[in-house]
Amino acid sequence: ESVSTALMEQLKNVAERLGLARPVQLRESLVATVPLVVGWLRPMILLPSSVISGLSVKQLEMILAHELAHIRRHDYLVNLLQSVIETLLFYHPGVWWVSHQIRKEREHCCDDLAVKVCGGDKQSYARTLAELDDLRPNFSLAQAVSGGSLLNRIIRLADKAIPRSIDPRQWMVGLSSILASLFIFTVIGV
Repeated sequence: ESVSTALMEQLKNVAERLGLARPVQLRESLVATVPLVVGWLRPMILLPSSVISGLSVKQLEMILAHELAHIRRHDYLVNLLQSVIETLLFYHPGVWWVSHQIRKEREHCCDDLAVKVCGGDKQSYARTLAELDDLRPNFSLAQAVSGGSLLNRIIRLADKAIPRSIDPRQWMVGLSSILASLFIFTVIGV
């Protein structure tokens, strides 16, 4: 279902502040239980009806900022690479551990971007995540879609300052090194 013009304007405003040039669609979903991004050529954010009706305008802005951060960071590419590696090396527990850590850090990075672009108020963002959890049917501080604990994300936001931004090239070099090491150790049987 389409969303209100005001919500579309809010999406465009947040996308501009994040420096996201590509167009993003926004739809209300009667099926989704959490906000999520689908697609990568023409990304679309799906917001559950309960989120649209249950959160304030400022809280919706924070949720949209988080989802747009996933698009800006091209997280679909990392997720695709992870899925390929998990499929090829499904038997290796180290691969699953590293993959879990990457998913958790991806959520943390998007949380930090959302806080930064929405005024830097970590406490309000943490409260928004808690209220988002309350709107989910039959869940309680459950696992996020990405596998990260929503409770751990809230605690992290409440306890720590936003970390300094990391150059994406450093992040990719680190990720490549970890994945190459895992692949080499798996192939040679160490």
